[in-house]
Amino acid sequence: MFLPCIGSIGYWGSLVTESKPVITTLHTFQKQSSLSQCEIVTANGRLKISVPTIKQTRKGAYSEVEIDYTDKWQIEWWRGIENAYKKSPFFLYYDYKLKPKIFANEKYLLDYNVAIVSTLWDILKMEMPLEINKGTAVYFKEMEACSTPAYPQVFDSKMPFCENVCILDALFNLGPETLDYLLSINK
Repeated sequence: MFLPCIGSIGYWGSLVTESKPVITTLHTFQKQSSLSQCEIVTANGRLKISVPTIKQTRKGAYSEVEIDYTDKWQIEWWRGIENAYKKSPFFLYYDYKLKPKIFANEKYLLDYNVAIVSTLWDILKMEMPLEINKGTAVYFKEMEACSTPAYPQVFDSKMPFCENVCILDALFNLGPETLDYLLSINK
């Protein structure tokens, strides 16, 4: 499996069902992919948020892609997440764990993604360790979108269910039931 920026519900459903979850990071970077982007659900529908990267570092290894802090993108990210999920049932239970990771000033995109995914792994209370493999070279291929069962979302009275968005949506809406939900996806 690859290491995305936060990761979709489908990605996490696959990851948590692995008997020995291993994330491979030795591959080339693909811009406009899940390596630097994810989607949240807002009052206006899906919103893609992305980590800006320094252009000169994008052509090459994922591990060498540097984050561009020229703009205050982390403030916009957090504002978007907060506006989308502050009325969700479990936002207050997890926001204080995620906010410092989102505002971390990692030099490399890979390190930034490792910090966020590791925090989410801990929040989900996964018993098995998550292994980050930085030594095996692989070809990056975007994970195909999958169908995810409906659950209550913050704006479900205004719009139809938005499936396979980032894991934050399930986490803030389902709380401790998120892991059971993820495990049920691949049954």
